[in-house]
Amino acid sequence: MKTKGIILIMVLAFFSCKQRSENNIDKTNESTVAAKQTSRNYNIVQKVVEDWISGEGSFFDLLDEDMVWRVTGNTPYSGVYRGKKEFMDKAVVPINDFLSTSLEPELIDINASEDILWFQWKGKAKAVDGDEYINEYAWKLKFDNSGKIVQVDAFLDTYTLAKLVE
Repeated sequence: MKTKGIILIMVLAFFSCKQRSENNIDKTNESTVAAKQTSRNYNIVQKVVEDWISGEGSFFDLLDEDMVWRVTGNTPYSGVYRGKKEFMDKAVVPINDFLSTSLEPELIDINASEDILWFQWKGKAKAVDGDEYINEYAWKLKFDNSGKIVQVDAFLDTYTLAKLVE
């Protein structure tokens, strides 16, 4: 009877250790996937910003067609834009109409964690009235599994933007 008890304890201990080991493997796999996703998103944004700075690309190419872009603040351009087309038509194009030069980005910081990436930058351009337009931006970007941006929370000086479009 003593032998059966010892065997039972050993079997239970084995399955307990096996379960803990499988849980650790699952956590390791999740960490590896998260690290790969973080790295991928960081590299995607780093590359598109480098291209944008050199005049060879547009940040907006990263946007999913069905993305949601939210601009904070209380100006005519603040609010929620649903879809890339609506955002481009109602925000980007009208704002660009007040600029005589393209917005030149200056990277301040990129910070990524899994599917979320924070992108902080400063933009400079000449306004059509000859004044210089300078604004700072912080964008919280959410990526899908394909590397497209599906959600943006955009923080900027909306007062400076409102002055541009007056």
